[in-house]
Amino acid sequence: MARDAYLPQTPKDLKAMSKHHNGIQVISQLGAEAVSPASKWNSRHLVAYRLLTHPQDDAFLEVFKADHDAQCPLCTDDQPYAQKIDHTSTNRLIGQNPRGLCEKSESELMRLPDGFFWVALARAANRPGPVNGTTARPNRNRKQVDHGPYVSSTSEILDSSPPTQPSSSSSFGTDSSNIDVDEDEHGERGSKPEEVTVHLITSFLQYALSLCLLQRSTSRTTPELEVRARIERIATTASIAGNSVAAEDNGGICLMRQSQPGWTMKHAYMALVEAKRAFRYIQYHKNSDSCVPVVSRDNLAQYLGEAVITWKGNSELLQNDIFLIAATSTFVQFIHFRFGRDYKEYLNIEDGESQVEFVNSDGKDAFVYMRSTRFFNLQSAEGRQIALCHVLALLRWHDARGIRHMAAANEEGDERVLDENFMDVSD
Repeated sequence: MARDAYLPQTPKDLKAMSKHHNGIQVISQLGAEAVSPASKWNSRHLVAYRLLTHPQDDAFLEVFKADHDAQCPLCTDDQPYAQKIDHTSTNRLIGQNPRGLCEKSESELMRLPDGFFWVALARAANRPGPVNGTTARPNRNRKQVDHGPYVSSTSEILDSSPPTQPSSSSSFGTDSSNIDVDEDEHGERGSKPEEVTVHLITSFLQYALSLCLLQRSTSRTTPELEVRARIERIATTASIAGNSVAAEDNGGICLMRQSQPGWTMKHAYMALVEAKRAFRYIQYHKNSDSCVPVVSRDNLAQYLGEAVITWKGNSELLQNDIFLIAATSTFVQFIHFRFGRDYKEYLNIEDGESQVEFVNSDGKDAFVYMRSTRFFNLQSAEGRQIALCHVLALLRWHDARGIRHMAAANEEGDERVLDENFMDVSD
């Protein structure tokens, strides 16, 4: 059993978890914590907000898996796809790291192809150095202890598969030292502000959406649309159980629409980004033969809070689903939250007794369902490739549901339908 893991998968499991939290069942029983912002949520919120989880999806988020297997332009090229990618840029992203990534100066990295991304990666991967005359902390001698499913983070984290197409540049090549993380390094990464991780994931998304994916409208009569990394943080306040509850994300993926002049954001929540400092624990992942961060209950509660509050404040746009990209240090994880058909009604009930009666009524689907991937390390070619596949699949998911038609409606008085194939580059 994972340390500090939140495991309820069924309503019965949730009731059992409730007993470990003084019988809490509903939001009103949180007391003063009912008005806490998402950044302060804890394990009690997981129970009161009725989260049910699914065993972690190993390689690919389940909601995307079938589509990825059939439609990913990166993994198969035996048929034409609506999405088109720039193979030169893509192969650089999912190829080998620059040699000496963490030893090069920023000016050296910036002069490499796509240097902005390698700078962001190096900043996140490097150990923090001494500041203003302070001395570096010496590594401690450690005894190896049997942690069960956990391993000492002195174990190597290595890229388990070769890049799809290695770069021919002499500046790039196999450099496994870029991917190893020891226990001291993992702990020291926790001293870095979360802005370093935000910068890395934003740079990765900019690379994926602006350099790997080819986007343009095929119509000359409708406005141009573009999916972008959203660097702006957005604060949302929603009414839940009669209280105003707030959340602020770390950015995301958004849909922009060309206007006169400039561009207007029409869908800000295609995915949310939530970044954290390096987590306290890492765990050995047998299938990938690597070590990955362990999400604590409090961190999970904060992810849930971000999702619930954003969804509640924008439920007509988001319908029943919201996606969150969780990032810590150089690791990234994709999470899918789906809201039960009666969940919004549950959030609108203000009286505590009525909340209890509602959730205990037969047939009421007042749950949040969550599925997630394992963490992927952006220091590895394999990690970058599967993260890119998820970003492309996310866009196809939105495209299939026509969300951009709701989000990118024309200006008042203009009833024309927006271009149906805004990611298609065919003539």
